[in-house]
Amino acid sequence: MLCNTTSHYPDGVDTMLFFQDNDLEKTDIIDTYNNLIAQDKYTEASAYINQQDNVYGYFADFFNAIENRIYNLQKYLLEKPPKKQPFIYYELQDDEEPLLDEGMFWV
Repeated sequence: MLCNTTSHYPDGVDTMLFFQDNDLEKTDIIDTYNNLIAQDKYTEASAYINQQDNVYGYFADFFNAIENRIYNLQKYLLEKPPKKQPFIYYELQDDEEPLLDEGMFWV
């Protein structure tokens, strides 16, 4: 299974990742993949599974795609300017005038 690990957020919408059960005829592929993982041959397992068509699972490319999407979202949120507090609770003294800013609600 190959999925696009690139994230385009916030400049574009990332494609959705769809999963489904594997066909019973594909069990030998999944068994081979799991055996490679059990032998700590992660690179070989990843290369093997990426060559397969119509095989679904939580493989390295899926986790890389999720990681990249989270990273881009964090980066976007950290670079976004903070929002002004939309309301304030304030008790005026007798001789004070309220400081009214546009978009603020007074409670």
